[in-house]
Amino acid sequence: MTPKTDDRPTLNLGHLCIPNVSASREWLKRQGEQRAKAVEIAASEARKWLGLDLPEDVYTGLAERIVTALDHQV
Repeated sequence: MTPKTDDRPTLNLGHLCIPNVSASREWLKRQGEQRAKAVEIAASEARKWLGLDLPEDVYTGLAERIVTALDHQV
């Protein structure tokens, strides 16, 4: 069953409407996106600095551990 769409006029008060998505869910989504970007940057830097021919999983795992450690300290 699909939810009914609200087609009532807003009287130009759309900014007062209750959003369909909670603020905490949006915040968690943004945090996840930022964390994924941080892991990507850390993996890229690890590839540059180590300069070894290691599997991609090693760089990604190292980057995730670094980002997690920083999350816990900050």
